[in-house]
Amino acid sequence: MRLMKYICLFTFIVVITLGCSREKKSEVKGHNSIYYWKTTFELDSSEVSFMEKHNIERIYMRMFDVALLRDFLSGEEGVEPIATTKFISEVPENIEIVPVTYITLGALKNMQNCDVDYASLIVERLLAMCNYNKCGEIKEIQFDCDWTKTTKYIYDDLCRKAKAILADRGIKLSATIRLHQLREMPPPVDKGVLMLYNTGSLKDPETRNSILDITNVKPYIKKKKSYSLPLSYAYPLFGWGVKFKDDKFVSIVSENDSVSVENEYIRRERPTCREIYKVKAFVESRLGQPTCGNILYHLDDEQLKNYSDEEIDKILAY
Repeated sequence: MRLMKYICLFTFIVVITLGCSREKKSEVKGHNSIYYWKTTFELDSSEVSFMEKHNIERIYMRMFDVALLRDFLSGEEGVEPIATTKFISEVPENIEIVPVTYITLGALKNMQNCDVDYASLIVERLLAMCNYNKCGEIKEIQFDCDWTKTTKYIYDDLCRKAKAILADRGIKLSATIRLHQLREMPPPVDKGVLMLYNTGSLKDPETRNSILDITNVKPYIKKKKSYSLPLSYAYPLFGWGVKFKDDKFVSIVSENDSVSVENEYIRRERPTCREIYKVKAFVESRLGQPTCGNILYHLDDEQLKNYSDEEIDKILAY
């Protein structure tokens, strides 16, 4: 019964008869790519124009999160998909979609010694969503997880099973790689994306810029090294405010928010292109050129308009 419960939780609309009419694209070594990290896929004309202008060929699209939730009635904890993306817009022609799922640490830990095949459930749900929403030919699926040294073996097992399932269908598995994870052996996936954003301690009042600061990047790549996984690099094009009260973290807010309470203040963060270029040059000098291109984070016109076309093209260049 427990197995059936979790299968039901992950079951998506069965869409066997729905196919894709879009033409298959040939494999290209490098792509200009961008993340889409919202719960509603709805493009406006500015975002479509942005992708055309900068030759964006691939969208890494967050489809749902995998989280640990407690049942209100029974009190039992279980792993469930949450925050599923709703499609309002159609996927543009000639754009490759890479479906992404974010796996929380709580969910990952709960998968330990469990008789549920979560790898299969996650893969099938991602592919069903892509099929139903006419996302075209899927060549890659991505797992995003902030695994640690103590949870790595659970994550590795999940990736190993998912990779085997996908290999039978000719689909690659990629994983996000955070800076602290560079110190460990890579997960058993086909390729990775090094996340060069959210590099600092968000809740530390002494942090200058938690989104990106080269002083937070350098300690993890002190010398030139070879990473045994093909890597792309993802760079931030967004900003926010970090609210504190009495030097204690309160919340993430808009850059334009103001404070009206005593002893409260907002640390406004947005990486400049000069800072991004500096990090880009440093990372490439240590880890080499990106294997499959650079990736922008993320597709949001309100954020992207803070950067010029020339600046964005320079970030994408490799």
